[in-house]
Amino acid sequence: MLIFKASLNDSLAKHRLWLESHGERGQRFNAAGANFEKANLSGSNLCKANLSGANLSGVNLSASNLSEATLFGAKLSGANLKAANLSGALLSGAELQEATLQNAVLTEALLCEANLSNANLSNATLHKANLSPGIPEFVKAKNIQALVLGSALPFVNINQTNLKEANLSGADLSEANLDFANLLEANLSGANLPKAKLFAVNLNKANLFNANLEGADLFRSQALGTDFSSANLTDACIEEWTIDRDTKFDDVVCDSIYLKHLLRSLPDYILRKYSDRRPFNPKAKFSQGDFVKLISKRNTGSELEKHGSEILQEHILIEELRQIFEQLSDQYLNRYADASESDRQAILKLEIRYQSKEDLGFRERLLEAVNSPSYVLIDLLQNNSFVAVSPETLATFC
Repeated sequence: MLIFKASLNDSLAKHRLWLESHGERGQRFNAAGANFEKANLSGSNLCKANLSGANLSGVNLSASNLSEATLFGAKLSGANLKAANLSGALLSGAELQEATLQNAVLTEALLCEANLSNANLSNATLHKANLSPGIPEFVKAKNIQALVLGSALPFVNINQTNLKEANLSGADLSEANLDFANLLEANLSGANLPKAKLFAVNLNKANLFNANLEGADLFRSQALGTDFSSANLTDACIEEWTIDRDTKFDDVVCDSIYLKHLLRSLPDYILRKYSDRRPFNPKAKFSQGDFVKLISKRNTGSELEKHGSEILQEHILIEELRQIFEQLSDQYLNRYADASESDRQAILKLEIRYQSKEDLGFRERLLEAVNSPSYVLIDLLQNNSFVAVSPETLATFC
């Protein structure tokens, strides 16, 4: 242990000299893949250090300087990063489960596909941090545009950034990119999220009490049982978000809201512009309670989906199946033009089984519908764009 400490101190001294001389003297701290488990590195200057894949589990890095450090895939579960400077750090794929990042600075940090479940990020600064899937922005732009146009959902094999049950209370997430992130049951009370990108984010059962979401992009976000009490949603965009009767809007602040997007996929980024403002008059504001009345009307379908209406359940299933057939047509018909009908049915079976496993509600709707199929369902199964199939055959796929 003494030898390790001496070697470590010597490496840190050389790194400090490397930083001070702008690379002319000393040596950059390079410990990719090294094991520092439970070591004490509090207050260390590791600015621009290379720690990719290093094992830093349980390490004390409180008040350390890790700005612009490379930490791709680093193991930091349970690490103490309280008040650490991680601005501009590269943390894609890092394991930060149960890490303490209280008051840490993560401005413009790259956290794509990182695992931050149960991490403590209270009062952390994540201004312009990127927590979206770790793929090039122009690829994401094209996929988001495809979603807007009604094409199949992308990113099936892309890992989300995992913030499940993370504590982000009071955190600064202004202009942060959280597209597709998992914030299930996360604590975002008092968090600052103006102009944050929350496309297709899982906010189910999250706590957003008193959060600032002014101008945030909530397009296709899931907010079942989410607490927006006292939150500020002024000028946010809520196109196709999913809420239910357990979503709370007590004392919510909202002067105006946008119901649609005008998205453009540019070569290296997504241009997001909101449209369909309510109230329509750009100078008008909602009166107290108007926003809640508006979303209550728009959410009638979601309420029926969750709490009844067999007719609506079948309508939902028809739309789900139509999307599946269109998705399979786009993916396979041109590529496998010579595929037989039995081959296409086998592909459909795999997709139905996948959807049934991922969504139990879909499976229940499907089984109920094929037991007494309607004319609309039979017509879709026989005359879709991919392959004809009978209700009985479809039932066996489950």
